[in-house]
Amino acid sequence: MAAALILLFAVCLLPGSLCREFKVILPQTIEVLNGSCVTVPCSFDIKEKYDEELDHTCTAKWLKKTTNLNRKTAAPEKGKLLGNLTNKNCTTTLNRTPSDNATYEFRLECLSLNYSFTKQTVTIVAKADPPRPTLSPSTLEVRAGASVTLSCSAPAPCLSLPPHITWTSGLGDSQETMKELEDKTQVKTSVLNVTISRLHHKKEISCTAAYSKGNGDTASAVSTLTAVVSFPPQILHSSICTTTPSEVTCSCETEGNPLPTVYWYLDGTRLSHSDTFTISTEAHGDTGLKSIITVCESDMKHRSILVCNSSNSLASISRRLYNSHEHQGHVQTTLTVIVLVGLLLVICALLVIIGIRTKAAHCSSPKRQSTGGTSSAALSHFESSTEANELNNTEEEAVYTNIIQIRQADVLLPKSGGDGAVIYSTVML
Repeated sequence: MAAALILLFAVCLLPGSLCREFKVILPQTIEVLNGSCVTVPCSFDIKEKYDEELDHTCTAKWLKKTTNLNRKTAAPEKGKLLGNLTNKNCTTTLNRTPSDNATYEFRLECLSLNYSFTKQTVTIVAKADPPRPTLSPSTLEVRAGASVTLSCSAPAPCLSLPPHITWTSGLGDSQETMKELEDKTQVKTSVLNVTISRLHHKKEISCTAAYSKGNGDTASAVSTLTAVVSFPPQILHSSICTTTPSEVTCSCETEGNPLPTVYWYLDGTRLSHSDTFTISTEAHGDTGLKSIITVCESDMKHRSILVCNSSNSLASISRRLYNSHEHQGHVQTTLTVIVLVGLLLVICALLVIIGIRTKAAHCSSPKRQSTGGTSSAALSHFESSTEANELNNTEEEAVYTNIIQIRQADVLLPKSGGDGAVIYSTVML
């Protein structure tokens, strides 16, 4: 007898068995943003004798459960059937949600079959604010250079208006998928792959889920995490040395996580704070450190190289900040450049003075003086005329020829007057 009961029970568990009953599978509760739509995942089963009645005439209705005895005659909630009732899928999107919590039951209405599944209901919980997305991992402690995968998941209570997920800008591109949970509700997930650098240390990484309401308004929720990034020390370019006639002062600025330790080395010998070497340090945040050392110039006469070393548990780095030989060479080079520039300035000044004097001498040359009784107007005309000084040979020969012809004609040239004065004749050319 017992064996027969066990066999009957096993047969009833088989799909399509003759022991099926009316039942519906629904999530117990669904949280949704007030004013938005909601998708209710739903599947059902009926007794096997009613399989033929399940046809295209069937419709799905959702009735709000109340204490009113006449609740079954109440108008059903309006929605859109997403499933196929002939396949026993009654998933439906309800167009609006109540302002407060409400419980609904599913009713199947066909031409020859009507049944309300009262034993299993779904409660819609309306929220004024959207649910916060789930950020995974919730904490992030990595070493710089590591590639990590971040995921942000947000419930999608309404499939026609899924949430829009965004990440902190500058992290890269993401990929989105929809995932079905065990209770058949949907979750939207955004996955982001990012390479972490030291610049992400103490920075917030956030994902935002934005939900749209039926009236066009939106509401958002944010989840964040703070990245803790470990990275080896770096000596910054702002590390410098300054010198005076009496001392040398060098500063070494470094960053690292864990916070690095700075050591100074002079010609390979590690230095410590003393009357000879003054060393001070100051922290800049939780990853920065500045160390300053002052050395007397007299102590650098027989030593040359000053090195800064920065180290933490991840690595160690050194940088030469001062070399006395190079410093002396720079000083000599600077003096040489100054002397050469001075010489060039002196030479340029001499050349300018010589040029000015030459120009002045040229501009102040003496003019010719007139002699005897020669007509000053004629001489002035002769000296001031550039064209008279540039007579061509033809004109000179013509004048000479005229004088010869006059003499051959026995023309008497004027002689001295009675008073002994000499009379000059002017020839105009």
